Amino acid sequence: TLDRAEVLILVKHMSFLRINCLRNCKTYQSRKPLWFYNTSLKFFLNKPMLADVVFEIQGTTVPAHRAILVARCEVMAAMFNGNYMEAKSVLIPVYGVSKETFLSFLEYLYTDSCCPAGIFQAMCLLICAEMYQVSRLQHICELFIITQLQSMPSRELASMNLDIVDLLKKAKFHHSECLSTWLLHFIATNYLIFSQKPEFQDLSVEERSFVEKHRWPSNMYLKQLAEYRKYIHSRKCRCLVM
Repeated sequence: TLDRAEVLILVKHMSFLRINCLRNCKTYQSRKPLWFYNTSLKFFLNKPMLADVVFEIQGTTVPAHRAILVARCEVMAAMFNGNYMEAKSVLIPVYGVSKETFLSFLEYLYTDSCCPAGIFQAMCLLICAEMYQVSRLQHICELFIITQLQSMPSRELASMNLDIVDLLKKAKFHHSECLSTWLLHFIATNYLIFSQKPEFQDLSVEERSFVEKHRWPSNMYLKQLAEYRKYIHSRKCRCLVM
């Protein structure tokens, strides 16, 4: 057994250890980058632990946490706090999006980041973001699509199966003005590629007029190029640079 003096010394020593432990803990927490807190919420993504709401999508269920959804999405905040069925229901059906897309949407709400697998998935995620009025996610998806298309060489653009005109119409329908404006310029500046595709005929009169006006190469350039080639051929001379 310990006498009174020894107990006091032990208590004092434990207090000293506790204070230093707390200081170290606070110092460690203050040094944690912002991404640590974002990624830590990912542990709760699509997990039943502490979940208080379940989304039903395409015959499957996805558990979620109201507090996170309300804090990150104004539409869901209104949905869960207002006089709506969802405010009193635990099981909430979701329509108009696939499970994969909705999980990507939840991942953004939980972690503040997203990584679409491709242009098609990014467009689906953009539509979901527009549905729930998460404008920042919409802009992220717009930037992803634009970056992906810009990085494609001409040969890949000519052979790809993606319907650019359909992408344009979806962007307009879902109020993605930045993307729709950029896509029109993209079609115009790659005129020789997209004008050969069957979906080019699906452009509206207004869109077609814009593309023809801003097309590259322009009719004037092609005309001058043809005249130059005719001139070179008639003189039977060869370009010294080539």
